[in-house]
Amino acid sequence: MVRSAKMGRDRGGAAPLPAKNSGTEKGGWNALVRDRRIYTVFALMLAMFLTAVDVTIIDTAMPRIVGALGGFAMMTWLVTAYMLTSTAAMPVFGKVADLAGRKATFTIGAALFVLGSALCGLSQSMGQLILFRGLQGIGAGAVQPVVQTIIGDIFTPVERARMQAWFSGVWGFSALVGPLVGGLIVDFASWRWLFYINLPLGLLAILMIWLFLEEHPEPRPPVAVDYLGSITMTGGLSLLLLVLLTGGTQYPWGSPQILGMLLGAAVLLTIFFWQERRAADPMLPLSLFRDPVIALAMLASFMVGGVLTGMSVYLPIWAQGVEGFSATKSGLSLLWISVGWPIASILGGRLVVRQGVRPAALLGLALNVAGSMGLVALGRLTEAIPPVALAAVTFVIGSGMGYSTLAFVLGVQNAVTWARRGVATAALQFLRTLGGLVWVSAMGMTLNLSLLPRLREIPGVVARTAQEAGDLANQLLDPAAWRLLPAGQLASMRTALAEALRSVHLLVLLAALISLVVVLFMPNMRFQTGDQPGERST
Repeated sequence: MVRSAKMGRDRGGAAPLPAKNSGTEKGGWNALVRDRRIYTVFALMLAMFLTAVDVTIIDTAMPRIVGALGGFAMMTWLVTAYMLTSTAAMPVFGKVADLAGRKATFTIGAALFVLGSALCGLSQSMGQLILFRGLQGIGAGAVQPVVQTIIGDIFTPVERARMQAWFSGVWGFSALVGPLVGGLIVDFASWRWLFYINLPLGLLAILMIWLFLEEHPEPRPPVAVDYLGSITMTGGLSLLLLVLLTGGTQYPWGSPQILGMLLGAAVLLTIFFWQERRAADPMLPLSLFRDPVIALAMLASFMVGGVLTGMSVYLPIWAQGVEGFSATKSGLSLLWISVGWPIASILGGRLVVRQGVRPAALLGLALNVAGSMGLVALGRLTEAIPPVALAAVTFVIGSGMGYSTLAFVLGVQNAVTWARRGVATAALQFLRTLGGLVWVSAMGMTLNLSLLPRLREIPGVVARTAQEAGDLANQLLDPAAWRLLPAGQLASMRTALAEALRSVHLLVLLAALISLVVVLFMPNMRFQTGDQPGERST
């Protein structure tokens, strides 16, 4: 079966140039510079970078912030609050972008991000800082999906393949420079400048969008806003994310707090799905998932989130806890994800243009499987994985992420019209993040349950619960703590941690394999140059 995929203007949005005059198809980057869109692209890249880098920029500044404000026990919420609100806000603002337009939604999100940044810099207590980090996150949850949606609007499908590759590289670059920039700022200025620096740059991005983005929204008949769907979706997803972020760490999995939040999430999400079936203009149209390209891309992205988050969270634990690497050397083991990702995104854009979406996705997911298999093999065949081998594994997986995530974005954006591109793009990003949280929670439970019986066998080690086993493992991540342990006990604890982490590696491989199998059933979508429509084929 072959179905046409829309090219060109997509019944709304900012009109792309015809392919014969296309800046990115014929004249490359130099031609794009002569095009007004270059200024829009710069503003979008700047906004994407600011919201992405703020996830990691405070990592190296945590000790300074705690020293100034206190609240050591609340420290992890500086990251959690931002992640929670940004993730929960994505689907809502994706829909808002379809209703109110991209420019207005971008402005609202960027303004909230700038306001949150200013208030973070002015905070006088840890509680205030966490609250305003949440406000920052809401703004980021609006900016990130709308940025990719605008790229889908102002470029033709062939151009998107190249431009989305550059934006994918922004993510890798931000992960690389975030901790470095944060360390430099706190060393040479106040930690408050971690947030103040967003003010002039964020305002510049807003100004440039209003000056240079030409938007022509698709006319829509007046409809009732789906307030019930918005409230129940936001509330239900927020409770679900809180469960995933605090379960097994702040609260035991069977605690009344976790069970209460799960019940609340189940009730709200049940009402949400009921509402979406009856609403005239639903917050998240369930009909989107009838399209096999969208449904399978989103399911695969959910699994890919598990691979990415599993590597990001548990590979440094192996490097520091098992092999005794410093935090800096451990961070370098993940550097190669950030190197492979943008390189593969650029190459993937060319592959999508020539062969279509599915070949690029399959190549990326096959690389994820290969890298995950390499990690499993190295973890089982060697007591200490050589740094070169760790670099190779992370580079392969980073390359897989570059190919696959680019293919998913392009496939989803080209499967919908302008009126649904915002919500579809946001849903894709949300599901990848949600998948990461679900899988990393499963990995955390597996790690603690695998570690507990092994620690109990070590003389002098007291571990009665999985929580206590996790607390003991934390000692292996702190050089000051593990240096106080007897040499024999330290070696035994590292061996126990390595054996438990091997179970986590298997879950990473499982997530990679499921994503690969899912995409085998995805129809291919090919984009032709010129004004000819693209086409899908099985």
